Amino acid sequence: MRQISNNTQLAALTVLVSIMTVVSFAYIFWKQPESLRVSRDGIPFFTPDVIHPDTGKPISVDDLVDHFKTGG
Repeated sequence: MRQISNNTQLAALTVLVSIMTVVSFAYIFWKQPESLRVSRDGIPFFTPDVIHPDTGKPISVDDLVDHFKTGG
């Protein structure tokens, strides 16, 4: 049986991992999962609420963006 050198094994593993990385990023870029989609204002759908600094109550990010867009 022919022995494969350590450098050859490392090179093959490096190429395999590099190809898998490029394919994974390409898949995420072209066919985004539902969780990465955003609203009309550019807010991701699964963004957690933020805390109001004065009252300590949670505010949705949609309400916060609307407040700053309308000025009220």
